[in-house]
Amino acid sequence: DVKIENLAITFHGVEILTDTNLELNCGRRYGLIGANGSGKSTLLSALGRREVPIQSQLDIYHLTREMAPSNKTALQAVLDVDQERVRLEKLAEELAQCTEDDAQEQLLDVYERLDDICADKAEMKASYILHGLGFTPEMQQKPCKDFSGGWRMRIALARALYVCPHILLLDEPTNHLDLDACVWLEEELKTYKRILVIISHSQDFLNGVCTNIIHLDNRKLKYYGGNYDAFVKTRLELLENQMKRYNWEQSQIASMKNYIARFGHGSAKLARQAQSKEKTLGKMVAAGLTEKVVGDKIVQFYFPSCGTIPLPSSWCRTCPSNTVTLGPGYTRI
Repeated sequence: DVKIENLAITFHGVEILTDTNLELNCGRRYGLIGANGSGKSTLLSALGRREVPIQSQLDIYHLTREMAPSNKTALQAVLDVDQERVRLEKLAEELAQCTEDDAQEQLLDVYERLDDICADKAEMKASYILHGLGFTPEMQQKPCKDFSGGWRMRIALARALYVCPHILLLDEPTNHLDLDACVWLEEELKTYKRILVIISHSQDFLNGVCTNIIHLDNRKLKYYGGNYDAFVKTRLELLENQMKRYNWEQSQIASMKNYIARFGHGSAKLARQAQSKEKTLGKMVAAGLTEKVVGDKIVQFYFPSCGTIPLPSSWCRTCPSNTVTLGPGYTRI
């Protein structure tokens, strides 16, 4: 688990987070949401680059860019992301050439570790992930340089899923996927047993995958249980209660200020009552008043009518009949 208190993040002199807490629990799948430009992607980048004090034993994978074009096949590119398996397999080849007893003992240890990480099933696992993301068996054997940027982004996503890190950070993972791949990815991420943090503008995707929502609002991180729909409902209830509390406090403050102004210099009895209300008012302010609810910013666009656009004079042309081919069901004009 990750728990960091009093977290602050600044990006190019702009405060993204200030005096807030970051808490990520194993087995939870978090949807990170917030207004555009609030700093969601910046927060993921800070986590991915370990700019926050996360335990060193927790490996982090932040998907940031597509796979680079190379002569590696799509399948090999996914397999190579597992650096431990690649290192052990290379070491096993070297030790197999040695006849010394120490080398053979070390080779047995290497084979045992390869068994522990299921190295014999690596290719099957990589192929399964690529297939889910839309790669046919033939496509899996094509070099990465033959794919477009969108398909190389799928390869990068496959690498992230294959390595299965303690903390997986995905920023808009469905952007380059078709519907079938999106459905497969949603089902795959539902079973992620470590820590997953996703940024997505797809409410359906967040509803299907997430167990918790983190709302980045006013440079603070606020936590909600449940998926996106549960967050919307819970937040609406909290805001309604906050507004009721704010209105009640403002009514009490106005009433006490009015009483103090009217009777603060009256008779001794009224003056004492006014002083009592003044103390009560001071305690309310010292304890902290409820903030007024500020609605989310709504940007409206207005597009003026362009009016009627006349057809160009050359729109209708006469063509020789011997150059026109009419399909079935059409009448010659």
